[in-house]
Amino acid sequence: MLIENPTLELETIAQAFLAISQAACYRGVAEAFLKAALEYSRAVRGAVILSAGSELLGNIDTSFLRETAKIFVSYPQQIEFRLPEAIEERVLICQEVVITHNGRINSALADPGGCPCGQDRIQLYLPVVHREQTIGVLYLESESRQKAFTSKCISALSMLALQAALSFKSAQLLDALRETSMWMIRGQTIGRIGSYRWNTRTQLTRASRQCYRIFNIDPDLNPVPFEVFKSRVHPDDFPGLERVLVQAASAKAPLNHEYRVVHEDGTILTVVAVGQFDLGPSGDLELEGIITDVTERKTAEQALVDARADLARAARLASLGELAGAIVHEVKQPMTGIIASASACLRWLAREPADVDEARKSVARIIQSACRANKVVSGLRSLVRDGQLQFARLGVEEVIEGVLLLLKRELERASIKLKTNFDKSIPYIEGDQLQLQQVVLNLVRNAIDAMCIVTEGDRALTISSKFVGGQAIVTIADTGAGIDPASKKHLFEALYTTKPEGLGLGLSICRKIIAAHGGRLWLESTTTFGTVFAFALPLHQSTNISEII
Repeated sequence: MLIENPTLELETIAQAFLAISQAACYRGVAEAFLKAALEYSRAVRGAVILSAGSELLGNIDTSFLRETAKIFVSYPQQIEFRLPEAIEERVLICQEVVITHNGRINSALADPGGCPCGQDRIQLYLPVVHREQTIGVLYLESESRQKAFTSKCISALSMLALQAALSFKSAQLLDALRETSMWMIRGQTIGRIGSYRWNTRTQLTRASRQCYRIFNIDPDLNPVPFEVFKSRVHPDDFPGLERVLVQAASAKAPLNHEYRVVHEDGTILTVVAVGQFDLGPSGDLELEGIITDVTERKTAEQALVDARADLARAARLASLGELAGAIVHEVKQPMTGIIASASACLRWLAREPADVDEARKSVARIIQSACRANKVVSGLRSLVRDGQLQFARLGVEEVIEGVLLLLKRELERASIKLKTNFDKSIPYIEGDQLQLQQVVLNLVRNAIDAMCIVTEGDRALTISSKFVGGQAIVTIADTGAGIDPASKKHLFEALYTTKPEGLGLGLSICRKIIAAHGGRLWLESTTTFGTVFAFALPLHQSTNISEII
């Protein structure tokens, strides 16, 4: 029987509301709802179903329930639920509360070992509605001899169904929030990224879990005082960070700054802070943004830079070694002749009387050997290897772009803007691709070095090509400090350099390579800052490099 004591009845309903509202998942809500409905109505069997696929609720409101919300609970536990076709539209579409009383009707709960077909039962079908959408069904069975499913009972069950619908929605939002939080935490961990919000008035910061890991701060410290954060910033980096913070806050401009973080155990991380100042909920100026741990990336970049420097140093040493070997090999013979002739001259002059004619011949041989040595030195090849150039049909743009691809990271690291203007009408030329790329590589690296020492103005590298008079002409212009007029006439001389660590071989080698292709390399005059080198290449040539050098 239904509860007769009004006070006890209200208390029972209140407890039912509380149990339903406290459930945190779909199944928990459904179980609390069914238990309350069975206890209040004194029904003997029942079920709550939220989704059974397309046969029941799939087309009612697909936006409400997630794929994980196919929930079916019953008492006693059953195999499945069958909504009779005769009342399906009334319950799901028209959202009617339907009561059937037929001693010969089968139960909607399929139960092979349950009540026999035709047992006298009253069935209640009550739609669970949220925002005019049917999201589930409450099904109850009661014995006909009981006074069941009165209007008062249906009203109470409808109120419980309303609370269940709200709790289902809360469970959905909580599930989505948990999933979003999980992916956010996982993404921040994988990407080594932490989020934060710093109040400039209170000097307190609230941050994500990953932020605590990056700064090695006790996770129980919430919010984090600015002094704790300051103690983790490298002492050499904090003045610069403080200056950037003040400038960004005064202008309410975006913040983007790199600095180092020092843990208590001495571990040093490199981080990049990105953020934006705006007014928070309290009206205070706050900085909201993310912190990214870029230590591994910086370490890898530095390792790459060191490897390139070691490789370049090894290449220079190898070139010098081969150059020294060539000098020793080529000059040894004439120098030996000079020594022998000088010794012979002394012997002829030491005779009594001195044999002037033979001495004169020895001096002549000395002069001849010295001239030969001079010719060898002046004719030494500036390139490490000699031999025949490997001519092939090349596109000028293809040669240049191959070099720019190699130097992409160096250009980005130096904050240099690259501008290209290629003449697409230039025909293919004949040339040695590796040798020509060496020329472009040397000229572009010279431009990068020239712009790296400039602290004011934009850094821009402009490479262009054109076809004039049957020749392909390439110009490489930078916005560096330019070249001292006194140095211009010596630029292409071997062993002359304007760099503290330079060998003075680069431009000399470049000019010889271009000359070996039948072209020329020169420095253009400019009226503005910067330097412009240009070289011209004919379309056809076949020259042995050893004939030029």
